[in-house]
Amino acid sequence: MTRTRISVVVPVYFNAESLPRLAERLRRIADAADFDVEVLFVDDGSGDASWEAILAISRDWPAARGVRLTRNFGSQMAISAGLAEATGEAAAVLSADLQEPPELLPEMVAAWRRGATAVLAVRRSRPEGLASRAAAGFYYRTLQRLAFSQMPEGGFDCFLIGRPAIDFLVEAREVHTTLPGLLLWAGFPAALVPYDRVAREDGESRWTFAKKLKYFLDAVIAFSYAPLRWMSVAGAALSALAIAYAAFLVAYKLVHGQPIQGWTSLMVAIAFFSGVQLLSLGVLGEYLWRTLDAARARKGYLVRERTGAGKA
Repeated sequence: MTRTRISVVVPVYFNAESLPRLAERLRRIADAADFDVEVLFVDDGSGDASWEAILAISRDWPAARGVRLTRNFGSQMAISAGLAEATGEAAAVLSADLQEPPELLPEMVAAWRRGATAVLAVRRSRPEGLASRAAAGFYYRTLQRLAFSQMPEGGFDCFLIGRPAIDFLVEAREVHTTLPGLLLWAGFPAALVPYDRVAREDGESRWTFAKKLKYFLDAVIAFSYAPLRWMSVAGAALSALAIAYAAFLVAYKLVHGQPIQGWTSLMVAIAFFSGVQLLSLGVLGEYLWRTLDAARARKGYLVRERTGAGKA
């Protein structure tokens, strides 16, 4: 009887220190599992020795393969590159920094075997400080309200998906998007696997505030028209106020025979409405840029080289 093959996609960015330990833990899981494992390490333009670590792992472990991108395209595109290379009936996405325990894999596979097309690893707790936890909570609650009503509390980055979902994500070819968002949008039968996130032991996170902000904007703009609706409502409300104020000024002039003096208030009004106009143009620009990028239909990533069994 043929054993099920599970692909494990690991996006790698400056993770040279943690990769050997991750590979060792995955190898122990594979040895004890009742399914076969192939591991795809995708180097997303790391500037450290991550690719050298992947080469060493793939030489020592035939089940491991490496994919090296030409530059840093972002974690979402690195995951897409790994999913495109995956040959398993299902594929799991795990982080390289070991904050999401790889020991979740058997539990996710079990949930998939019970009928879930998408198995989402949901954070039950985080090791960060109060401010970071509050910011993360606000972040995911906002995404829940604006874009993904079915987003689990605490969000998720790691998941396991069956072949229908793998094919959907690979064929989607959206560049400015989020793969978790696409999974939620698709509505595949899903199961949740809770876990406790652990503290990072090696190196420092490259997940900067700027990257978090871009990820947030990509998620909202790709799956919600709320900013455009807010802009329309704000424009209508401000126009109504402007018309009412203009009527008041005309009435005051007719009744009292002199206009209202107020250079300061005039300048404040001009500055305020100019700011609103620029903000509105910025929101429109975000949508238009992503529309232009989608129309160009450029591939979201380029592969520089591969290593391991079956490399091209």
